[in-house]
Amino acid sequence: MACAAKKIPSVNFGHQASFYSANTPRPKEKNKIGEWILKNYARASFYIGLHFQQYDDFILPPVIKKEINIAQPADKGFFAVYLPSYCENIMEKYFHPLAPVRFHIFSWQTKNIKQSGNITFIPVDKVLFNEALINCSGIITGGGFETPVEALKLEKKLMVIPISGQYEQQCNAAALELMGINKLDKLDDDFTSHFNEWVQAKPVKINYDHSTEDIIATVMKLSIAHIGSSYHNLADPLLYSLH
Repeated sequence: MACAAKKIPSVNFGHQASFYSANTPRPKEKNKIGEWILKNYARASFYIGLHFQQYDDFILPPVIKKEINIAQPADKGFFAVYLPSYCENIMEKYFHPLAPVRFHIFSWQTKNIKQSGNITFIPVDKVLFNEALINCSGIITGGGFETPVEALKLEKKLMVIPISGQYEQQCNAAALELMGINKLDKLDDDFTSHFNEWVQAKPVKINYDHSTEDIIATVMKLSIAHIGSSYHNLADPLLYSLH
């Protein structure tokens, strides 16, 4: 908004920018309010998106943090779970019957690691979550962007349950489903059969061998090509709307 008021070009760079393309996957039933928010949340002169795949010429592959890029994935016989819209007693209802399969469930309700049958409840913590993601047999999570990308990078089994009412998550889940990722609408009484079918399937493999440096170089190239006429001197500041 500041750039627009001063008539200075700006670049919206990030995952949300990818939704300015009609080619970016959406759920079967589009949400008009959700679409309006995605396209008006951060208006800019130019958009460079990040997504699971290149759905348009201005969409780049995802940025993956160093800890995941350099990680040596292992399988230590447990499944990681991060479903922040579900409370612990609901998750116990659906994950206890799957014993002896072990689950490491990250929960905002717990302050200390605790055991509940075949479930280990773990406080939400970035370091502990990265460790679980690297060493799990697979992950069950919401319809966000970063965690599914990291799971795909590590070639982990992935199941997504997007948060109800969050349109961006519904869009992400639609994209993942097109890629062959298991997507459920919610935890329900059919979860056991869904889980047992899922664990038999092979993980989806996606080639994310690009570097962050490659992405930044492309961002600068595209930005300068688009708004370069406003900046004849490369020493001038290039302003971004970052998300």
